[in-house]
Amino acid sequence: MTTPEPAIRLIDLNDYRMVVLFDTAGHMQIGVHGMCKSLGASLLRALAARLDAEHPAFPCDWDPARDEPAAADRPDEPLPTEGARLDADRRVWTDGTGHRWDLSVPWRDVVGVTWTWVGRMDGRGTPLMRADDGAEVEPLDLIRAVTGPIAPAGEGE
Repeated sequence: MTTPEPAIRLIDLNDYRMVVLFDTAGHMQIGVHGMCKSLGASLLRALAARLDAEHPAFPCDWDPARDEPAAADRPDEPLPTEGARLDADRRVWTDGTGHRWDLSVPWRDVVGVTWTWVGRMDGRGTPLMRADDGAEVEPLDLIRAVTGPIAPAGEGE
């Protein structure tokens, strides 16, 4: 019997004005899209007050360091390129894990930057992506590692 692969959930940032992510080690990432940052801060304060009010009277026993996986257990970053392939006609890149990336659509990271494939690969065979402001060109794996998760930006953007 084989173990099913874990599901990968993509967050469409167009559906959410603010996304806050906490990993098991207690690290936080926040992305604010189309919302006043002052309003976002106010909402986070209200949320913090609500969580404090709902907390039981006894202290927490959660230790982020205890939950952090060992470095060997983390997925390889950057994405493995061994066995990766590009279908240039369809503009689809399959990374070394077998995951397919549709390069014909723009991708958005958690901080709200939209990235578009420039039509070239880097020296390791990873797609090069240009930021929506046109200033930065970075490999897809680096974008994913630094400001991921990334998701297709959606139509009409």
